[in-house]
Amino acid sequence: MDSDDAPTLSADTLALLQSFLSEKQEQEERFAQLQEAADTEFQNTKKIDMSYFQEDWQLSQFWYDDATSDFIADRAFANTQDGDHIAFISSPTAYVTFRNKYERSNAFVFEFDQRFDVFRDQFVHYDFNHPVEFARAQDMKHKFKFIVADPPFLNEDCLAQTMETVKFLAAEGAKVMIDTGAVMEDLALKLIGARITNFRPAHKGGLANEFRCYATFNDDKLTWLSK
Repeated sequence: MDSDDAPTLSADTLALLQSFLSEKQEQEERFAQLQEAADTEFQNTKKIDMSYFQEDWQLSQFWYDDATSDFIADRAFANTQDGDHIAFISSPTAYVTFRNKYERSNAFVFEFDQRFDVFRDQFVHYDFNHPVEFARAQDMKHKFKFIVADPPFLNEDCLAQTMETVKFLAAEGAKVMIDTGAVMEDLALKLIGARITNFRPAHKGGLANEFRCYATFNDDKLTWLSK
């Protein structure tokens, strides 16, 4: 094909592409700066918000909206005491919100995406395909009083394997919240006794699938629905 026949982009399309690439580069530069300063920033408890972390759809990442992450963080705080271990499994949005709102040193984020290792000792690299194979696993066994889980993929295997992790981490009397699709209601109850609640998680970008919250407990804000 002659160069004269090569396809060209319109001025509007080129402007959109340049804007996208510029925004992407800016975010990558911000994150690189965050990584370089992670140790000092973490020690100084400087707020690190989700604007540093772009969703990766290949990892099935869909960040909660602010109301959802606030609600989950508040439930974790209200149902624990100082010193209790709290786990956020595949739920980095809620973890980041919790960390920014409350001073609890024993809150951990279990996450496959290694960008979240900026949280250093509070980060646990986690792959649901290997439910109990992660760093410090034996030290964490049956230590957690409150667990939030948001299985990354909407299928029975992912929920079942994530619940293996939950059971491994859970201390006696632990409280568990699961945020996943409405189609998982029966399985959530069967696997861990988590019942559907009044709370409906929402995501910033919106999702086609209906999401619900299941829990092994209720309180003044989170209540089970009667069937």
